[in-house]
Amino acid sequence: MVKKQFSFEKILEFTLFISMLLAFLDSYEFQSFPISWLGNLLIVIICLIIFIKEKIKINSLLLLLVSIALLPTIFNLFSLTNSSNDLLYTITRVLSFIGFVFTVVVISKSKYKKIVFKSLKNVFYLIFLISIYTYIAQLFNFYEPVRNRPGTGILGFDIQTNFWISESHRMIGTFREPVFLVSILFPSYLVLHYKSLNGVYFYFISGVLFGLTKSELALIMTIFFVILDFVLKKGFNLKTILFTASFLVCFFVPIYECNISPSNYECPQNLVNEDNSFSEEVVEFQASSPKDFEYQNRERLDSISFFLNNLNKNTGYGYQVTNAIYTNYLATEVNSEMYLTNRTLPKYLSVRYLSKSFGSGRYFLTYENINLQNNFMFNLFSIGMIYFVAIFLAILYFLNNNKEHGFKVALILISISLASIEDLLPIYGLYLSLVFTLERNES
Repeated sequence: MVKKQFSFEKILEFTLFISMLLAFLDSYEFQSFPISWLGNLLIVIICLIIFIKEKIKINSLLLLLVSIALLPTIFNLFSLTNSSNDLLYTITRVLSFIGFVFTVVVISKSKYKKIVFKSLKNVFYLIFLISIYTYIAQLFNFYEPVRNRPGTGILGFDIQTNFWISESHRMIGTFREPVFLVSILFPSYLVLHYKSLNGVYFYFISGVLFGLTKSELALIMTIFFVILDFVLKKGFNLKTILFTASFLVCFFVPIYECNISPSNYECPQNLVNEDNSFSEEVVEFQASSPKDFEYQNRERLDSISFFLNNLNKNTGYGYQVTNAIYTNYLATEVNSEMYLTNRTLPKYLSVRYLSKSFGSGRYFLTYENINLQNNFMFNLFSIGMIYFVAIFLAILYFLNNNKEHGFKVALILISISLASIEDLLPIYGLYLSLVFTLERNES
């Protein structure tokens, strides 16, 4: 019996390690199926096995709350226009949400939390090693696996960006964008920090990892983390100082790929035609590239504007409608500018101008939905104000039980809420279940 239990725990540890690793492989897909989706699916399957093995019970009140949260989506099922695509999109979002809730419940009640935590820690270190290698590989044109998952750009720019001509090179690791790396890995860093004793090397490599992303989200979360750590510990310790110092150095010190590796085939000096024409075009592009705050933060400013203008009428739009409503809100100005064109020649323009961009430069808003890339806003408008109430009550509950623990839970909830990934992924549920229940140093 003991041998059988030991064997199950070993298998569980291995499968958890594989599933988390796959969940972090955001840059890759197999047969048009994102590998990160497979990782999150495996997490849910593992939770289902644990659920059956340990005979875990789910509170009926929780089932009622989940049903209420999905009511806007259910009501809007009848308004789907492109049945196949819209239905698949909606099912994916709904299953992700249900998987998130299921993971929180199962891991919180499971006796295998130590194994889950150990697997998470091992995967975090492995992802750091892979990320450092890919960072160096991109600088010096070393081999790295082909990033075959489409990027998040609009107008057909589907190739993932891993080269910056006039900006510092950025860490993307196994993710499509630096901000996605921060969105997924920073909450895991917080869980590992709060729930186990870690060596100084852990804080050094974490600072390097997040600093090299040059992501503003990483800077914001680091500020929150340092402030809370200072308040809870009534001062700084060596590990926090080491993390902060390594982060700030890597964040603010520029690393220009073409200065470090001038032989890189993507550098302008290596893209010169015989008549030298192309290099001049590249230089001209660099000189004319927009650098102002509004241009670089257009998506954030758009989402904040949408949030402020639509919060008072939010009753829950449903997972399948939120992005369309967000896009329509942003398209108001474009529609006004392009009134005559939109009314007379839209089909002609979509064929004549293959980029489908015309006039204002944001013509795509008239025909292509874009994502509200903020986890909190997307779920708030998809589910309704009950989502905000649930988060508020969860923080209040933990603060009431233990203020220090409550602040830690709040910070992890904030890190997930600020993420640029809209879905409430099962991996997020795993983070929350660990920080809800696992005592410090238990690992």
